[in-house]
Amino acid sequence: MRYDNMGQKVTIERIEEVPAESRVCHYDELGEAAKATLPALTNDGPVAVDGSVAAGFRDCDLVKYTDYYEISVR
Repeated sequence: MRYDNMGQKVTIERIEEVPAESRVCHYDELGEAAKATLPALTNDGPVAVDGSVAAGFRDCDLVKYTDYYEISVR
């Protein structure tokens, strides 16, 4: 799924296998804005994502929530 706001794109995709070199963040390690938004990002509907949310994902390749999700912020 992709969401675009102010030129930033966040891509989130559920994955089955976790590469050994991945930086994995657990849900409880995310910033408050990212934690508040992650459940909506896992749904199919559009979600507006602001810069504080995108910043909360920048240090992670993957997030462990209900499953492992690959995160890309551009």
